[in-house]
Amino acid sequence: MNQNGISRRQFLQWSAVTTGALLVAACGPAAAPSTAPAAEQGAAPATAPNTVQYWYAWGNLDPALAKIVETDEFKEHMGGATLEYKGSTGQDVLLTAIAAGTPPDGGSNYSYVNLFTRGATIDVKDMVDASTVINKDDILEGVWNSAFYKGGMIGIPGIECYLWWGLNVNIETAEKAGLDASTLPKTWDEVLEWHKAMTIKDDAGNLLQFGLDPYDAMANEPDFISASYGFKWFDEETGKFDLANPRMAEGLNTLGEFIRIAGPDQFAGMRQVEGHGTWGAAFNAGVQNMIIEGYWHPGETQIQKPEVAQYNRASWAPVPADRKDANIMATGLHAVAIFKDAKNKEGAFKLGEFFQTPTALNIIFQEVGWIHGVKSWLETVDKNAYPGLSFYIDAGPQVTEWTIGRRCPINDFVITQYVELREQVYRNLIDPQAAAEELQKRAEAEWEAQGLG
Repeated sequence: MNQNGISRRQFLQWSAVTTGALLVAACGPAAAPSTAPAAEQGAAPATAPNTVQYWYAWGNLDPALAKIVETDEFKEHMGGATLEYKGSTGQDVLLTAIAAGTPPDGGSNYSYVNLFTRGATIDVKDMVDASTVINKDDILEGVWNSAFYKGGMIGIPGIECYLWWGLNVNIETAEKAGLDASTLPKTWDEVLEWHKAMTIKDDAGNLLQFGLDPYDAMANEPDFISASYGFKWFDEETGKFDLANPRMAEGLNTLGEFIRIAGPDQFAGMRQVEGHGTWGAAFNAGVQNMIIEGYWHPGETQIQKPEVAQYNRASWAPVPADRKDANIMATGLHAVAIFKDAKNKEGAFKLGEFFQTPTALNIIFQEVGWIHGVKSWLETVDKNAYPGLSFYIDAGPQVTEWTIGRRCPINDFVITQYVELREQVYRNLIDPQAAAEELQKRAEAEWEAQGLG
C-alpha cells in the first residue's frame, strides 16, 4: 500500500476505467498520449530541489508555456526554479506515477474531484489564503466555487476557467444549405432541421458533410444533456444519481436522431478518417458544421484554421422546445492540482499563482485562445479577437440556468457508460428509458464499489 492510502492495484484498476472515457479536456483535442510503455513513463524522474515538474493532458498549451518560462516576471516569481513541463500526458501515465509514489509536483486537465477524494492531491486552501497573488474577489464566483469539494480546495484555479457551452456554427455552410444564418437555432427541433439541411452523402451513401454531432466535445458528458433537459443527474451533497430520469430518456432519443440521419455506420466510418476526429477536428476540416463547444473554440479555430474560423458564429446551446426560454451555461475548474507525494509543493503552488497574472493570461489567450476568469483581466479582453468569442463574453448576464460541471467523483466512469449506452439507443438496440435505467444502475454500482456510498 502506498503512503497516500491507494494501492497500485486500485489505481491501475481505476485507470483502466477512466482512460476509456474522454479526459476532462475542456479545451479541444489534446495530442495523443505517448505510446511508450507505462513502466518507462510512469515514474517522474528524480528532480533537483529547484525544479518544478508539471504534467498536463493538453497538447496545445505547449507554445504558451514555452513563452511564459522565458519571461523575466516568471523567472523572478519562481525564485529561479526551473519548470519541467510535459504536455499530452494522459491520465493512465499519471495514475501509474501516483501509484508508484512518484507523481509530478503539479498537474492539470485530470479528474480533479476523483484525485482529491482518493487522497492523491492536497487541500491547497491554506496556501491560497496566505497568497498575496490570488484574489478570491477577482475570480468569477462560479470558477472559485468549483475549486472546492466537501470543504477542501482541490486545486489553484487557472490556465482556462470560463464558459463551457455554446452552439458554434459555420455560417458559410449554413447559407449554402439555404438556411438563414442571421439567427442561429435554439431548440433541438430547430437544430435538427439545420442538421438535415447540412448533411450530404455521396451516391454510395458515404457521409461527406453533416451538421451536428450532438455528442461531440462538451456535449459528450451527462452534465450537458441533463442541463439541456432541465434536471440534475448527480447531487454532490447527497451522492444520489438521477440518470433514470424520463427526460434523460427523451434526450437520448432526440440526440440519437442526429446520428440516425447521418447513418450510424456511415458516421462511425467518417470519424475513423484521419482529420475527422472530435473536439473540433472535423469542424476544422469542414465536415462537421455545428459543434457544442466552450469559449475556447473561437480562439483555437482561429489559431488552427483561420480560413474556417472566419465563418464561425456562436449562440446558446440547444434545449427542448418546452424550455426554449432557458439559456443554459456551465463553468468549472481547471487548475494546478498539487500531488500529495510531490517533491516541490511550494514550487507547484507558485506556478498556480503565476497563472493568475496578466503576463500569463495574455500569453495563453494569444497563443492558445484560452481564458481564465480573472475579472480585472477580463475587462481588457477584446471580445472580437476571435470570430464567435463575443457571444461568450456577453453571455453571463443572460444566463438563466448555471451548471458547475464535473462534480461527480466517478464522472469519467459515467461518461464511459453513457457513451456505450447512447450508441445502443441510436442503433435501436435498446429502448431509451431502459438505457437511462441501466446507466443509473451502473453508476450506483460503481459508486458503491469505490467505497463512496
